[in-house]
Amino acid sequence: MVEQTSEANDVSRLLELLERQRLLYRRLRLLTERQRALVIQDDAQALLTLLADRQKLVDELMKLNAELTTYRQNWTNVYGALEEPLRKRIAELLEEANASLGVILQSDSRDSATLSARRQEIADRMTAADSGSRAGAAYAAAGSYVPAGITDARA
Repeated sequence: MVEQTSEANDVSRLLELLERQRLLYRRLRLLTERQRALVIQDDAQALLTLLADRQKLVDELMKLNAELTTYRQNWTNVYGALEEPLRKRIAELLEEANASLGVILQSDSRDSATLSARRQEIADRMTAADSGSRAGAAYAAAGSYVPAGITDARA
């Protein structure tokens, strides 16, 4: 009887952890959607604040992942011992977590590419401006040379 109670507690705890994981991934997905908008708007300050919020969620997910380790280490036995309705519920939770993670990673990759392209565009503009400044300085230096005896009045 004690063993059944222990197993029931373990299953309850597993479900609790997976539900918490689902909630955290949902919140992370929402932040990812907001992040996309901030990247497009080029709102650096709001983006930094959002990234700090995301990091908190990632930290929570890391702690939760550590708690799930004991279940993962013996997953075949844990999953095999479950009744079909619980297996189905757990499978749904795991599938949702994996789908959310895929969407988050894809969105992060897209945002990273957007930010990299923007950074390269700025670097190119700075290089062009620097080249223009140097050319202007060279022309100005060349234009300041006036041969002796020639002035605007005589030219």
